[in-house]
Amino acid sequence: MGASNGGIAIKTDTSKVELLNVVKDLFGNDFEKSDSYCDSRNNDCVYIGKTKEFLIIVNTDFAYKFFENQNAERIQNYLDYFLKPDFVFAFEEYDSGGTYSYSLIYNGIVTRQFRSISYDTKIDFGNLEQAELKWKNAETIKDDSEDGEYEILYKHPTRDFSCLKEQLPQVMLQELMYEKLGFASWEYGRVYD
Repeated sequence: MGASNGGIAIKTDTSKVELLNVVKDLFGNDFEKSDSYCDSRNNDCVYIGKTKEFLIIVNTDFAYKFFENQNAERIQNYLDYFLKPDFVFAFEEYDSGGTYSYSLIYNGIVTRQFRSISYDTKIDFGNLEQAELKWKNAETIKDDSEDGEYEILYKHPTRDFSCLKEQLPQVMLQELMYEKLGFASWEYGRVYD
């Protein structure tokens, strides 16, 4: 099945953050805490958690607001709510539809945004981050797919790992998550309070 989520991570002091209050403030007072599984692609499903440094909110529609354009004015009310955080990382990871997206917001300015839908690049804005440059500048190798066709693989510069060009958005998203957040999407259960 693969990953299927979109959300944001806000760098903030989370020691005094009450998770349910944040959900009610952002999504309305009808939300109640539940231990049941729900699909975060539905409007009425929100996962929220925190690490020492990051508040993480997973909800597809909420994450989408951070990809509507490169102008942070549209999300200014959220940035204000979180007291103008130094860093916000929005992400989308939908393996079944080949959608891999990230938006990096530093001090209220969208500095980097990438969005790939059905493996087709829709947004590619701003300066590439180091994790992206590593892959964009990676050595490429021709791989014989055994039917007379060749595929171009991008080789990781320091690990024994290669990926196809269409896999680059997913690989770069996951590496950016590790670099910026310290975890990737499938590890939420281990980092949430």
